[in-house]
Amino acid sequence: MSDMVLAAVEREVARQEWNARLATRPRTDPGISAASLLEEERRFRDGEPE
Repeated sequence: MSDMVLAAVEREVARQEWNARLATRPRTDPGISAASLLEEERRFRDGEPE
C-alpha cells in the first residue's frame, strides 16, 4: 500500500508544480496559431531563449 500512497503523492506534487508554472505564464492572445503556441511552449520547457 505504501507504493500506492507514494505514487499518489508524486502525482499531486507534479500537478501542483504544473499549476504553479501555468500561473506564471503570460496571458495568451487567441489570435495566435496553435502551432506557434506549441513551439513557444516547447522552447519554454527546454529553456531555450525566444
